[in-house]
Amino acid sequence: RERQAPQPTVTPTAIDIPWQASDFTLALLPDTQNYITGDNSIFNSQTQWIAEHAEARNISYVLHLGDIVNNNTEEEWQRAYQGFNLIEGIVPFALALGNHDFGPSGNASTRETLINDYFPFQNMASIPTFGGAYEDDHLENTYHLFQAGGKSWIIVALEWGPRDIVLDWANDIMDQHPDRLGIFITHAYMNHTELRYDHTDTENPQNFNPHQYTTPGGVNDGEEIWQKLIRHHNFAMTFNGHVIGDGTAYLMSTTDTGTKCHQMLSNYQFRVDGGEGYMRVLEFLSDGTVNVRTYSPHLDRFLLTQNQHFSFEL
Repeated sequence: RERQAPQPTVTPTAIDIPWQASDFTLALLPDTQNYITGDNSIFNSQTQWIAEHAEARNISYVLHLGDIVNNNTEEEWQRAYQGFNLIEGIVPFALALGNHDFGPSGNASTRETLINDYFPFQNMASIPTFGGAYEDDHLENTYHLFQAGGKSWIIVALEWGPRDIVLDWANDIMDQHPDRLGIFITHAYMNHTELRYDHTDTENPQNFNPHQYTTPGGVNDGEEIWQKLIRHHNFAMTFNGHVIGDGTAYLMSTTDTGTKCHQMLSNYQFRVDGGEGYMRVLEFLSDGTVNVRTYSPHLDRFLLTQNQHFSFEL
């Protein structure tokens, strides 16, 4: 929001970790905004790695967690599309737009975005796993249906600070697919405090909460999204970016349906070179274990701290 995120010097680990054979894999791309303002090579290294390992790693879906671009300009969206073009037709992807993807200079003061000028809606709609969108010819709010690991999944991808009317739409979509496990992505949901964003919480920091922006139409933060949408359905996972601090958080909560919902923040934009190319790769094993890996194709390195390299039971 204040465009003053610090860039500490980071020395990545040199330890190599073997990939584990899995039923399927999800690739998460958080906050690529700083790559897009440059020569795009780091972002392209991420999508190129996905394309080259799609078959070997059984990558079922790529999820972008928002702030695809930095200033919502034509040049940046062109670069973003060039990066995604490397996986188009190879792995399907879902996009959750962030605050920098909206408004003049990416300031989120409006809900206008250039994404629909550069990511043709019909191209996305033609993908067999594409379920639909809140608005025709608009990619700001979409859902996706796929099969993997012997389960039926639904991905719900919502706009920055989703409006109440969008949450109502998402509730209707989930009601139409009660037997699917849900994956929810939006840009601002979990905070680095290991808690959901909650603008009514006066004891914990709320820096960059959606309610601190002038985005029109009303916004919902993480706790509001949990209360109005997530807790009422079979959502097994939520993913978001946006938050700095240490750029990571994890929280498990049980929904009203009895589903254990694993909620994760990942964001690397404050690292050297706009993120050093780190992304999340989730390996889904046949015994229900999910390995969370933080990997940089740009550096060919892993982050191995406890909050970057862990497992949970689905």
